[in-house]
Amino acid sequence: MLLQKTLHMSQSLAECKFRLASIQSYRRQFVMVTKATVTSSKTVDFSFRGPLGFQARTVLLAADSGNPNQAAFESTGGNIDLMGIVDFMEIRPNCTEVTVAVHYEIKNRLFAWLDRHFRFVDAFVTSELRSIRAHFEGMAAPVVDRRAIMPMLETATA
Repeated sequence: MLLQKTLHMSQSLAECKFRLASIQSYRRQFVMVTKATVTSSKTVDFSFRGPLGFQARTVLLAADSGNPNQAAFESTGGNIDLMGIVDFMEIRPNCTEVTVAVHYEIKNRLFAWLDRHFRFVDAFVTSELRSIRAHFEGMAAPVVDRRAIMPMLETATA
């Protein structure tokens, strides 16, 4: 499936790229991410949880996009295949548009079917982008608006 999300950040292009590239500084802001560990300068060991016990895991590799205002990535291994691009465009001084386009395929047929019908990966990406934006914009309001897809089948939290 293909997802594309756009958000506006109140920072210059260079500052926005620098801050978003340093995942170590904001990884605790992610709500559903269970692991985001930078293993080298171009590799991130990544996993997140979804409904009904779905646990996505993969290793994300940076790919050369040929454009300094784009960051491309692809996955290797794990139970979800990902490839995507993050595009940075300065709209005006101190306002940068960030567009994230991701193509993904869940390898498990049951969870792939559930995602096609309930779009939980889309909900995950939207939630995490809101969380990142709130972190960098300094918003005090909570950004987690995670509505249960099927409340009776959601994984219980401790």
